[in-house]
Amino acid sequence: MLIKRLGVWCALLGMVLLMAGCEKVLPTPEPVIITFVHPQDRTGQYQTWAEQFHAQYPHITVELVPTENSPTTLAKEKDTFIASQFEIASLLQQDVVMNLASFVEQDESIQLNDFYPGTLDVFVSEGKRWGIPFGVDMMMMYYNKDVFDRFGAAYPQIGWTWGNFLESALAVTNPPNGYGYGMHHNNLYATYEPIILIYQHGGRIFDNLQQPDHTTFNDPLNIEAMEYYASLMYQHEVAPTAAEAEQQGQAYPWRGIYEGRFGMWLGMYTERGGQLWGRGWDFAWGVLPLPRDENAATLGSVSGLFIAAHTAHPDECWLWIKFLSRQMSPTLIPARQSLATSKDYTQLAGTDVLEAAQTAMQETMMVNPALVGFDEALGALSEAFEAIRKGELTPTEALDAAQEQGGF
Repeated sequence: MLIKRLGVWCALLGMVLLMAGCEKVLPTPEPVIITFVHPQDRTGQYQTWAEQFHAQYPHITVELVPTENSPTTLAKEKDTFIASQFEIASLLQQDVVMNLASFVEQDESIQLNDFYPGTLDVFVSEGKRWGIPFGVDMMMMYYNKDVFDRFGAAYPQIGWTWGNFLESALAVTNPPNGYGYGMHHNNLYATYEPIILIYQHGGRIFDNLQQPDHTTFNDPLNIEAMEYYASLMYQHEVAPTAAEAEQQGQAYPWRGIYEGRFGMWLGMYTERGGQLWGRGWDFAWGVLPLPRDENAATLGSVSGLFIAAHTAHPDECWLWIKFLSRQMSPTLIPARQSLATSKDYTQLAGTDVLEAAQTAMQETMMVNPALVGFDEALGALSEAFEAIRKGELTPTEALDAAQEQGGF
């Protein structure tokens, strides 16, 4: 009996060995190097991600190409890159970006409903999907807690209105030593700031932000919004006038913020703590969604992940940007809702900051990138805003002139 049993076991063992010998040996993938263009990164996060990705896909090496310039300048010679929604027009004109529709459709791991509404649309043109959202930046309101404490004033809260904002600004204003609000005068924010006020008040600068047909610069609601804007300087005196700002030159409003002479100021989400300023904020600060009027509104910009049209390794590039789309940027709020609401991101950003950011995300206008092509119209509007800040024209006069000069 024992001999019989041994014979059976030997036969089974022989079959196992035979099957093992016949198992197909898969070839080792050929090593591949892909290049990735990204903004300068002081945190070293991109390097960490590249190493983690290589550990997961040992045959793929990601060569990082940091740049201070637009990634579009290198798109013709590199494999993948990260770029703003506002660079799509240039990318398409150069014919250097790959349509990702087939990758997205065939990859079940990409759940489009996980991305914040609107972040996907900015990368779609002519029915083709050119990029995958990575992160979002948007206008926020920052405030200096030390300034509010010095005046014994309560901190502003989420859900505040234009009226609440003015009350807070008045509570911490002591001109000429300090103002409640560091209004922007001599940078791009000087155009964005009044546009946001217009949309918060129910106005609009185009008949349709997504597919504009004509300008509406001198809409009555726009004029009312700009009257409020001007009143912050010339009636309530909670913000410096253009002449007062000009005395500080290019250092305005940054010097005043560092010196604790402004209670509140407008900035991007990525600027929190001074992490993009080259010097951290050495004061206690808070951040909120912008105050609302008839509407809650702010402006946002989406950064996306792209594959260059000429790459010799599209499949490997797709693996890389898909991997990146699941990572949490140290500066942007993740475009994936599952990441932005995760415990890990809460720990990274902080509970109060995250609550403000998630609220602002629901109020963010994802502007059609095509609007950057209306240079003449937007230039005329910027000139109108400047004339209002300088007190040279009334809001009605300034917006009428803008509509006549640059309207269509």
